[in-house]
Amino acid sequence: MKLDPAVREKYPGFIAGYVRASGVTVEPTVERLEERKSQVLSELKSKLGAANLAEIPEVKAYRDFFSAMGVDPSSHHPAPEYLVRRALDDRFPSVNNVVDSCLLATVEHWVSAGVYDLEKVKGELRTTLATDTAPFELIDGRKVSPRPGEVILRDDQRVLSAYTAGDAKATMVTYKTSKIAIVVWNAPGISRERVEAAVNSLALYARRYCGGYVEHVEVL
Repeated sequence: MKLDPAVREKYPGFIAGYVRASGVTVEPTVERLEERKSQVLSELKSKLGAANLAEIPEVKAYRDFFSAMGVDPSSHHPAPEYLVRRALDDRFPSVNNVVDSCLLATVEHWVSAGVYDLEKVKGELRTTLATDTAPFELIDGRKVSPRPGEVILRDDQRVLSAYTAGDAKATMVTYKTSKIAIVVWNAPGISRERVEAAVNSLALYARRYCGGYVEHVEVL
């Protein structure tokens, strides 16, 4: 994956990372992952259960970034805040072992992590800024348009994710997926060390809980 220098020029402090893995097996649940999830979510509730999330620096960082891209973060919560809120309400999502690994790393390290079926990617992945506002279809079927200047992930043909909207259906993980790219984004104010920790966790999870062979890990 490449990071367009224009992203960091427009949003100083933005960091991206990714993990590429092959040979993964997508399963509804994996017992060891469920055990790890229970541990992390229990620690999260112990630490943040009584906190006012709106006052947490990490939440402020993501809300400020949403605002900078023209989205009201009070009406549409950034993914890390949304997932933390779900965790504290005992409603943390469960999709499959690959997606759940990304969701877990998101709340562990306060990053935004998305996973994409590499066999559906056309050409090279790159994190860049939206210039074309043509709509694309999200995993849930809704059609959205990136905002001009919004951080997006795309390949040589299409948008695969928009920072404030979510991931495209075109490259979603299914039970047939065997090659994946996990892309990690921060919000300015979330440290490089956290992105590095998230990428390392995701590489471990891809091996331990998804049976994959990790081919490449990088923070840009």
